[in-house]
Amino acid sequence: MEVGEPTSTVHRKESIDMLRLESNTRARAFTITEMLVTVGVIVILAGILITTLSKAARTAQQGRTVQLMNAINDAISRFETDHGYIPPVLGPQLTAAGGIGHGRDLLGLPPVNGANPNFQQQQSYYSLTSLPEFLLGYDDRRMDGFGYVPQGGNPSPPITLAPSDMNPGQREHPALGFRSPGPDGFWNATLNPRFGAGGNVNDGVSFSNRNPGNLGNISYTGNNDHTLQGKVYGPYLDLKDDTVIGEVQSMAFSDSGAVEGQTWDQVLLPGDAGYGTNNNPKVFLDYWGNPLRYYRRPPVDVRDPRMFDDNFSLAEVIALRPSSFEPGADVNSRFEDANGDSSASRALIASRYALFSPGADGKSADDVRIDADNDYNADNIVETGK
Repeated sequence: MEVGEPTSTVHRKESIDMLRLESNTRARAFTITEMLVTVGVIVILAGILITTLSKAARTAQQGRTVQLMNAINDAISRFETDHGYIPPVLGPQLTAAGGIGHGRDLLGLPPVNGANPNFQQQQSYYSLTSLPEFLLGYDDRRMDGFGYVPQGGNPSPPITLAPSDMNPGQREHPALGFRSPGPDGFWNATLNPRFGAGGNVNDGVSFSNRNPGNLGNISYTGNNDHTLQGKVYGPYLDLKDDTVIGEVQSMAFSDSGAVEGQTWDQVLLPGDAGYGTNNNPKVFLDYWGNPLRYYRRPPVDVRDPRMFDDNFSLAEVIALRPSSFEPGADVNSRFEDANGDSSASRALIASRYALFSPGADGKSADDVRIDADNDYNADNIVETGK
């Protein structure tokens, strides 16, 4: 207070100063609140944006897998035009007669014990390796039923010859393409199978039974350097991205009771250590690196891939059933899943084969259409073929 200044004037100044302080305080409080609201709005918008982008990314990933499936469908159609049937089912055999084909054995329906054996068998009747084998034709004469063509007449150690020094039979090492599989779809091996006592051709045919003896006087002795020429078929699929091709190691069937599925230790991609060195079978991969499954209606007899068994329908395969349906798109299959649900789709009933991806989560359930506890099957991708 200045000397001589009235007391009332001093009190008015102090009051004004306090009012200004309160006003500034309220202004600062409003600014903080406004800032918090703004931050909250930004967080909400960011969350919406991230969710939208994630959904768009998943849609793009699924679209890439569907695009591959559509290309495979077209390739299967071209294969059937040339050979008169769609590719058979290959895989690792369950029977004692097979197993050495490492994913290249011809499979019959797997043996099971249960109340509905037809239903249980078809859950695991699919292949991971058929489509690259028949649509691309990897490897050489060992893989297409004509025996092994050793370089340089099978000397020890092997001698590498220039292509100009090889006879026509020894030149049969194309990167892609294969000789006709013949009328049985398995290089005539089922027409003269080499089973031991008690063998049954419908249980499957071992890779070692691909018998060139059916072609004439060519004997099969493990190695075959007989010259053989003829049309090379394929590849039926033009792949510009090698990341959709992998190879699997140590294929086997899982031991899960009545329903068994194909398993593998590891999927190798081009550039990975060991890729292309151990004659591992190839597989098509979805966007997330999971092998695509090829489901096919079983034939009446594995020796004739043209004739389908009317006792089976792809609508009975649980993993192929949609997790949701459009109005009027669902029908009842003959068999219920573990939840008592028999819903399937009309497309599956009409289809001879289907392509399957377990989706982004890489998981599927073979016994229930909808698995609420684990959310399995919700993102499965299924494309059917006529």
